[in-house]
Amino acid sequence: MSDAGEVEGVDAAVVAEKVAAAREAVAASDEADAWLSVGRETDVSPEPCFPYLLGFDVVWPTAVVVGPESSAVVLGRHDAPTARDLDVHEVHAYDESIADPLREVLDGMDAGRVALNFDRDDVVADGLSHGLFLQLREYLPDREFTSASDLIRRLRGMKSETEYERVRAAALETEELLQTATATWTPETTEAEFAEFLHERMAERGLDSAWAWDYCPTVHMGDREVGHTLPAEHTVDKGELLHVDFGIRRDGYASDIQRLWVRGEASEGLREAFRDVRAAIDAGHDALGPGAVGHEVDTAAREELTSRGWPAFEHAFGHQVGRAAHDGGTLLGPEWERYGEAPRHEVRPGEVYTMELGVATEWGYVGQEEMVRITETGTEWVVPPQTELRTL
Repeated sequence: MSDAGEVEGVDAAVVAEKVAAAREAVAASDEADAWLSVGRETDVSPEPCFPYLLGFDVVWPTAVVVGPESSAVVLGRHDAPTARDLDVHEVHAYDESIADPLREVLDGMDAGRVALNFDRDDVVADGLSHGLFLQLREYLPDREFTSASDLIRRLRGMKSETEYERVRAAALETEELLQTATATWTPETTEAEFAEFLHERMAERGLDSAWAWDYCPTVHMGDREVGHTLPAEHTVDKGELLHVDFGIRRDGYASDIQRLWVRGEASEGLREAFRDVRAAIDAGHDALGPGAVGHEVDTAAREELTSRGWPAFEHAFGHQVGRAAHDGGTLLGPEWERYGEAPRHEVRPGEVYTMELGVATEWGYVGQEEMVRITETGTEWVVPPQTELRTL
């Protein structure tokens, strides 16, 4: 196929990059001859892989089939012109039923083993609805189905240069927005007012939040309960902390960082807590790199923190970031049942992770979250880390 065409509202460059990467992943797979992603009414029930493979919403049942050497999309006739303009896949339009053209495409790829988008643990690899799965069993009774989870981990996790530059731009703008917000802070500023200021700037720039708007940013002033909380009327007293967990979505890609400020002079106890948190993050960072196993990275950070007399954090040390703030795939987390197999996978070059943990203190929550990209030989910071307490 030729280079991806220009389609209004469709991220054609990313689709072309990711489909090429998907073909390579299928070619390297020992489990499947082709990868089949199926969706319908995607503005109501999105298929998480379609933004990479197709880039636009569909109404009728639609199938994207990726083989080792080619790819095809089978979709309703009214959606077909947009797919043709994309100029990435062979396009097969239908009117009455997807079944026959889908079988023809799979026969043309000699695909007896077909990977489908289902997974027990990874939400971004579990986009196939049960109803569509039942239909596929009727349409394709002679095919062997397997999970596409490993293909999806590769496709979604390993960022192309276009994708990485968008993640990095989002992270840089997140830092800039935080600097703007703290520059306007006064002792009377409440959590709600701080969050509202950021929301206003985001709206002016046409930015979306990296997670639910009302909870992003998450703002904690002083010694209050920490979690996925709504901003309230708390303010920062002298010597206390402003803690912000914040991310934006820009050009389809997200950021996720946590930053800390102290009002006035920090006590020695607060400085020590900050040093301990940084040491634990650095320990996890030292264990992180290509080939590292997720739960082993988590253990390195967890043991460093507890060795300094703090309780262990009750969440994973890190997660991937991409089109979403929590982007699925390998998790830098403990081997807890709630995380399934995600912490047992290996880290791969091209993936982008957060590293996050914190401790509760009398001055507020000493929480940090950094973003790193995995390289062929180690890691690189997406944006410079916060290595010192900032002052309000």
